[in-house]
Formats: sequence, structure tokens, C-alpha cells
Amino acid sequence: MKRTPKADPPFRRSPRVVHIALGIVLSGCETAPIPVSYTPSSTLTATGAIQVGDFKYMPAVTGKIKPNEIHNTAMGTVLLNENVDKFFRDALFTELRFIGVKVGTGDKQLTGTIKEFLIDDLGYSVDWTVDVDYVVKDASGKVIYESDKLTKNHTAKFANAFVALNMQIKDNIEALIKDPDFAKAIN
Repeated sequence: MKRTPKADPPFRRSPRVVHIALGIVLSGCETAPIPVSYTPSSTLTATGAIQVGDFKYMPAVTGKIKPNEIHNTAMGTVLLNENVDKFFRDALFTELRFIGVKVGTGDKQLTGTIKEFLIDDLGYSVDWTVDVDYVVKDASGKVIYESDKLTKNHTAKFANAFVALNMQIKDNIEALIKDPDFAKAIN
């Protein structure tokens, strides 16, 4: 009688599978900076002219987190390959130009404070919060517009993180663009 050898369990045949699985599970502990880029995608249109100045990322200014870190609630850190304030400012510049605003011209300047950029990723889904205070000043430095835009979204846990990140930024910028007082300030 001929015996058929029993097949080894998958983890014995390929220790690489175990190593890859452990790498995925443990990657939340500490991550290398994620290379990010913003792609404008708003379907809105607008007119006007504005200079886009600097933005401050308050969680980093106060020392709660690193300048290139997005605050998250799960284990580990979410680090971008550039500082959040610069990434957001560049995304705003790109989105405004994309929808028709003459960016880099005019005598008015748009600046802001990113009060919160939160990924609440404990559990089976992700809740995103972006809270930005926008300020437009005229050539004399007088504030002609100021408004806080708080946007919240809910995504699946394993959604494309880059798409979700861009969507959060776009939604906050669109909240600014839809504000008639902002439109009046830049025209």
C-alpha cells in the first residue's frame, strides 16, 4: 500500500507568506513617509483673483504631532512626505486654478489655519475631519473675509487611502468656494 504524503500547511511551505502577513499587520506601528500628490477634481467653477499665502497646521505648531503627520486614532502614525500645511496650501492653489480662479495674481491674499486634520480609523470604517479657518486680506492687510470650514466624511476602512485623502481636502476647499462671501471677497 502506497502512502500519499500529507501536504504541509501553507505557512510551512512558504515562510515568506508569514513574513509578508506580519509586515502588513505590524506596518501600522511605524510607517515611512507616504509620497502624496493632490489631483484637482472639483466640478465647480469660480472667478476672481487671489494670491495663496501660507497655511499653519496647528496640531504641529502646538507640538502635538509632527508637521508631516495626520492625526489618527489607530495604532501607528500617518506620515506624509511633505508637511501637511504645505500639502494643503498647494492643493488649494491647484484646485482654485483648476476651477477658474486666477491664482497668483491680484492684490488679495488667502491664508489659513488648519485646526484639525483627523483620521478616526478605529473600528471597521474611517471618519475624516478637516477643519480650516480661511482668511482673505486686501492689499492694506485688512481682513475682508474670514470663515471656518469644517468638513466630515465617512469612508470604508480599506478604501483607497490616496483617493480618500484627496476627497477630504477637495470637500473642504469646495465648502470655501461655495461660500458667497468668499466669492465676493476675491472678485
